[in-house]
Amino acid sequence: MVEPVTAVLTGIALVKKSVDFIKQNIQTCNDIGDIIGHIDKAMTGEQQVIKARDKSGADPFAVGTVAQEIIDAKLAREHLNDVRNLVNLRFGPGTWEYILQERKKRIDAQKQAIKEAKAKKLKQQQQIADYIKYGLITIIVIAFISVALGIMIKFVLAHPIEGDETSCKLYEPKYFLICMSEGRGYADTQLYLDYQKEKENWIIEKD
Repeated sequence: MVEPVTAVLTGIALVKKSVDFIKQNIQTCNDIGDIIGHIDKAMTGEQQVIKARDKSGADPFAVGTVAQEIIDAKLAREHLNDVRNLVNLRFGPGTWEYILQERKKRIDAQKQAIKEAKAKKLKQQQQIADYIKYGLITIIVIAFISVALGIMIKFVLAHPIEGDETSCKLYEPKYFLICMSEGRGYADTQLYLDYQKEKENWIIEKD
């Protein structure tokens, strides 16, 4: 049973159109599958009627708006009650209730699937954020260690510790302690400076 293509309907108009189709075809349909799509449309239209206030730009407190919403909701409920009676009469008692239970089960399953998908996406985003955070921390730590090592190397090069007792014996007696504490480089430097001073004194005395 194919319904002619018409304009897209919503709310109470969708409920009326779907219920009219069901009433006209329920006695001749082979099984409930022939009309189940229109049952679903009728239920969708009822939900749209209930949510009409949120979608309407009119004043939600106006008497006309409130009255129309109440009337539409009442009509939608009456139309669905008619469908319930027809379905139970045609396919047996309890069929309508079973349809509602099955529909609710599928809606709940869809909501759960959407919830799980959102949770999974949020978890993935959190993991990416954690990877970025830990990556930045690692880079900072590596940079800090590199700078620290660089400073240590520069310090060691500027203050060579070669001052083992055997090598520093060459600087005895005057520069031995300098060599032991500061390294041979400092001892050589001090030795050179003292030599320069003595050389200047030699020149002055010669004059």
